[in-house]
Amino acid sequence: MVAGGGALVGGGGGAMVGGGAGAAAAPTVATPRCAAVVGAGPAGALAALLLSRRGWRVDLFEQLPPPAAATTAGRSYQLGINGRGQEALRQLGCLARVERYAARVNGRLSFPPLPSSSSSSSSSSSSSSSSSSSSAPFPPSPSSPSPSPSPHAEAAPAFTETRFKPPGTPGAEKRYVTLVLRRDRLQACLLEELALSAVKVLHLAACTRLQLDGEKPRLEWRPCAPPQGAAEECALEAAAEAAAAEYDLVVGADGVNSAVREALCTAEGSTTRTVRFADKNERRYKTLPLHPALVEGTPADLNWGYQNRSLGLGFDALPTKEGEMVGVLLFKPDSAVARAISRLRTGAEARHFFKESMKPLAPYLRDDDLERFVQQPIGRLPAFQLVEGPIHRCTPRGAVVLLGDAIKAVKPYFGQGANSALEDVLVLQGCLADAKDDPAAAAALFTSRRAAEARALVRISRGFDGRGPLGTARFVLPLLLDSRLNQLLPQVFTPPILRGLQDERNSFTGLIKRKRWERVAFLSIVVALFRMCWVAGFKLVRIAASAV
Repeated sequence: MVAGGGALVGGGGGAMVGGGAGAAAAPTVATPRCAAVVGAGPAGALAALLLSRRGWRVDLFEQLPPPAAATTAGRSYQLGINGRGQEALRQLGCLARVERYAARVNGRLSFPPLPSSSSSSSSSSSSSSSSSSSSAPFPPSPSSPSPSPSPHAEAAPAFTETRFKPPGTPGAEKRYVTLVLRRDRLQACLLEELALSAVKVLHLAACTRLQLDGEKPRLEWRPCAPPQGAAEECALEAAAEAAAAEYDLVVGADGVNSAVREALCTAEGSTTRTVRFADKNERRYKTLPLHPALVEGTPADLNWGYQNRSLGLGFDALPTKEGEMVGVLLFKPDSAVARAISRLRTGAEARHFFKESMKPLAPYLRDDDLERFVQQPIGRLPAFQLVEGPIHRCTPRGAVVLLGDAIKAVKPYFGQGANSALEDVLVLQGCLADAKDDPAAAAALFTSRRAAEARALVRISRGFDGRGPLGTARFVLPLLLDSRLNQLLPQVFTPPILRGLQDERNSFTGLIKRKRWERVAFLSIVVALFRMCWVAGFKLVRIAASAV
């Protein structure tokens, strides 16, 4: 399974190991309750920390090995932590540690696209120099005997900077500065916080069963071996016996392939079900570092973007604390460019590919990174997915609740997946406080406060993921209309919904309701204007007729 926040093999589980009350807050219950959190991704780790600080004894299970220390500079894909995520981290006391390892994004840097004539001529010339020209748009030239030139020899590319106004200043679009760090670095920061608490963290622990027919949820788990090569699933240790324990609360934070969710869906009498949408706009990706220091005067605190529309290639890069950028190359599966990327075998071939298809990026690429790029497997963006029905289940003396990617899967274009997952934990904190830590009452509150929000986020995101001219129109036209209406009547019409998503004060269901109301208001205005024009025209005709 994909470990999207801690996906585990089997039906969820964990052995109860002793813990203790966290030092950050006094316990809210006389006798510590026991909780298991399945999945040690950012949302799962934050949920474990929350429960520990409320006085619960917590076991945290993860099928993958521990991430590298937060001090380690890695090159996995980056997460942008917006206002929703920052507020959750702030209220749970983790923001200061995360800020230590995060970069800040202060605007956007755009490289101009290649002229279409240049792109097509490059394609022709490189095709003629290759024996496989019929299937690769930019094949590396096999006749090139020497390694590609150093990035320092490349001409400095042109680019356009757009800087945001600082939060709190007139005209500022956001109330925060986006923080950026690797997913596994964020995970490591939260695990460091957990090390200061009494949470028992079990890595390489695969959950194999979740029973919901007893007084309390009962979980089983077994040790597993780390995934090998490109595999995403762990392998159970054949000789290891399963351990089991009962918990007052089980939190399923085990990602898009959630085993805990599957147990809820298949439980007797359950009305919970997973809805998986067909991916009509599939994208594949690879990550690649870029080095602004290789070209003097290039800013390293902006979100970089570049597109080659003729090839269907997109590239976005976010900064790191160490000063390099980590970019994500997006392309369609089964396309000519996807086949060309999959055939790359050496760093020299990769450099040739980038010089032909994404020339402005070439000066920022290092040979060692390109060698790693060709060895890296091609990744796949998740398809949209949501949960209908309750996102919890109660037993006579316990409960199970789902959060994060287990209740909603969205593509990462708008930065809401990880942030909404962190926000889920903040909502869970409020539910536990209002329910006085009663697991069944808190779980039911969480469904009432968060299930509709999760579904709304998926529906908003799907609305912007169309393909072809119609999909582009469905994406662009509402943005243009909302921007114009907001300029003309800001008291009536709000900014485009994408800006609304970035404001942590807005709920996802509230955004949908507001935009529906605005569409009705706009149509009412149009109808009223049309009617006024029709009445005025009719009167003019009557006046003209009477004059004759």
